[in-house]
Amino acid sequence: MIRVGFLSAVRHAESYLPTFLADPRTTVVGVAEAESAPLWMLADSREAARRNGLPFLSVAELLAPGTCDLVVVCSEPTRHAELAIAALEARADVLMDKPVAVTVAETDRILAAQKRSGRTVSVVNRLRSPAVERLRSWVDAGHLGLPLHVDVEWFASGAHFSTSVERPELVTDPALSGGGELLNFLLYPVDYIRDLTGLEVVEVYAETAILFQEAHRETGVEDSAVVSLLLENGVTATVTLGRVAAAPGHGPVSSSIRLLGSHGHAIADDDKPAIAVFGTDGRQTARPVGGPSSIIAVERFLDELIGALAAGSKPRYSLSDARASLAVTEACYAAARGGRPITLNNDTNLEGER
Repeated sequence: MIRVGFLSAVRHAESYLPTFLADPRTTVVGVAEAESAPLWMLADSREAARRNGLPFLSVAELLAPGTCDLVVVCSEPTRHAELAIAALEARADVLMDKPVAVTVAETDRILAAQKRSGRTVSVVNRLRSPAVERLRSWVDAGHLGLPLHVDVEWFASGAHFSTSVERPELVTDPALSGGGELLNFLLYPVDYIRDLTGLEVVEVYAETAILFQEAHRETGVEDSAVVSLLLENGVTATVTLGRVAAAPGHGPVSSSIRLLGSHGHAIADDDKPAIAVFGTDGRQTARPVGGPSSIIAVERFLDELIGALAAGSKPRYSLSDARASLAVTEACYAAARGGRPITLNNDTNLEGER
């Protein structure tokens, strides 16, 4: 039985808790929050524990020897590294909400702590999205030939902002979020691009803007971005992302991938295939086959992670993968600020450029 503890529960915790509570391979021991955290964080974490029938613990209790095998970090992004390192020092495996951290330098600190502890760090990702996995299977089967260009669109619907984000400031306040929607979302498209091509990003250019959301305008963080990527072997990619007025899909988030190969062309859409539903009230809706991708992808990832931990094996998506995606994001901020392309390498560290 894998003993799971949640270290803070202010962001996405209640998206992950149902899976751990229902899985016979895991038991959730409780939720903890740092005593030094603001009162609203203590209240939110305590309430998440209460709603899920869990004990609310101190950090010392949660990280005490023999209490947790896996610690899930669900704080605001600017505290991710601090809490992950504390859990690793307590000799627990760690699952981190996205983004892994707000700078590459912070991620390197987590990597160093992971090496010292000998434990495993996993980061939430969406590579188990059914649409992405179908596209990957076509690439692996050789149907498209060699990937030459990838285009990804990733849009969150502003109409769902109040229901899909626990508190707006977790996205819009840089002191909590570390950035805007580029930091919040770009990791997913970059993960897709790296997974589908098997190639690393070597150069980036980006432009950011505030086009739709007044909450973002008030704090000066971007709600939209257009990104151009040069990968190894001359392969190119583009990403358009943002929290728009209304996303072109059935739920809070819509994403699509267009892959141009040397021998074929394919499009994967998280909202397709779908079943059209005609209601007696005259309304027509569409339901993605298998369910909303945002939910299904996370559930499948968590199931895979629990299975890997139970078997004593390493998860497919590593902390180094998360670092690579964050390095691209960090370089995009530098490119947007400087109005010039940024070249990446294995030691990319652009802290302070954002």
